[in-house]
Amino acid sequence: MDKHIFSIGEISKNLKEVIEGNTYFKNIYVKGEISNLVFNKSGHIYLSLKDEQSSLTAMIWKSNANKFVNLNLNEGMEIIAYGRITFYIPNAKVSFEITDISVEGVGDLQVLFDKRLQEIKALGWTDLSRKKPIPRFVQNIGIITADTGAAIKDLITTIKRRMPLINIYLFPSMVQGEFAKIDIAKKIKQANMFKVKLDILIVGRGGGSYEDLWSFNEMEVLKSVIDSTIPIISAVGHEPDITLIDYVSDLRAPTPTSAGELATPNQKELLKELSYIYHNQKQLIISHLNNDKNTLNILIKNNYSIIKNEINKEQKELNYFYQNTKNLINNILDKNKILLENIKTKTQLLNPKKPLEKGYGLLIYDNQTINTVNKLKENDIIKIILNDGEISTQVKEVIKNGK
Repeated sequence: MDKHIFSIGEISKNLKEVIEGNTYFKNIYVKGEISNLVFNKSGHIYLSLKDEQSSLTAMIWKSNANKFVNLNLNEGMEIIAYGRITFYIPNAKVSFEITDISVEGVGDLQVLFDKRLQEIKALGWTDLSRKKPIPRFVQNIGIITADTGAAIKDLITTIKRRMPLINIYLFPSMVQGEFAKIDIAKKIKQANMFKVKLDILIVGRGGGSYEDLWSFNEMEVLKSVIDSTIPIISAVGHEPDITLIDYVSDLRAPTPTSAGELATPNQKELLKELSYIYHNQKQLIISHLNNDKNTLNILIKNNYSIIKNEINKEQKELNYFYQNTKNLINNILDKNKILLENIKTKTQLLNPKKPLEKGYGLLIYDNQTINTVNKLKENDIIKIILNDGEISTQVKEVIKNGK
């Protein structure tokens, strides 16, 4: 008879089919104590369930993790888990995949929590549209928590370390017990009416059991948060702890310490940011100045060329005008010179002494020019004007037309 030799893969595959295919291991309840609890960054939750006899590896996938965060799971807590047994082939590991959990002692509170969550959602208290923005730069911060304990010390230390100039106002409050809900709600109202205008209000406490944190699930506290005009940061317990105030507050901080970080800017980071902005703006201004300088130089160069061209153009026009005017004046002068010459010539021709130069004489009698013999008679004394002088003579005889 031939023997069959199994590979490790075959064995693992067969085991997976037997375990996961068996209805006995599906939809089962397992009771055990939590150990090795890990909230993975991926969103999955890993843990072990153990009793006096054995330990079983278990996991809660990210898709179901939100159900269990509110239960405040802790090491050593005894739970009843619902799910199925699985077999992981790569390392041949049997695990319990949990899809639901019930915790002894908090089952009734969890039912109330879920019911109240649905109620405040129906009222619109959890809507993002009604949440107030958290200012980046603040001067006055109010804190509502117990006046003793690690929470208030961590908050103050964190705020002062990050931004020493911020003013902190503490409104001491009960944070657990029967009357805590009334006291917390009262302090939130007092902070809103405080004489100093508060920029942010931090409401919370340090870690504790599910019951210890229950005051922050009460309607009185939730209503006072909704009515607050001051932005509120909730800071209750540790990171896995979720209370109803986290749903209605304007911002949820995983811990009181992180609330101090969320409420304040880091002084060192601000200085770095301001330094970056300064250098960035400086470079921007220098760049603009250089661009403007280049633009101005181009304008100067262009305008110089334009002005030079205009000057040359005007110079040419002026020279043209000058030359034309000069020519016009010369023409006028030449014409006037010719005119004057003509006048001179005509004047000389009309000069009665001009003929004297040719040997003619001018007869004057009784201060009148004689141009006819009819004006003279015998023995009249007449004056004869010649070119170079004059003579006086007496008329001896007057002959008219040969008679």
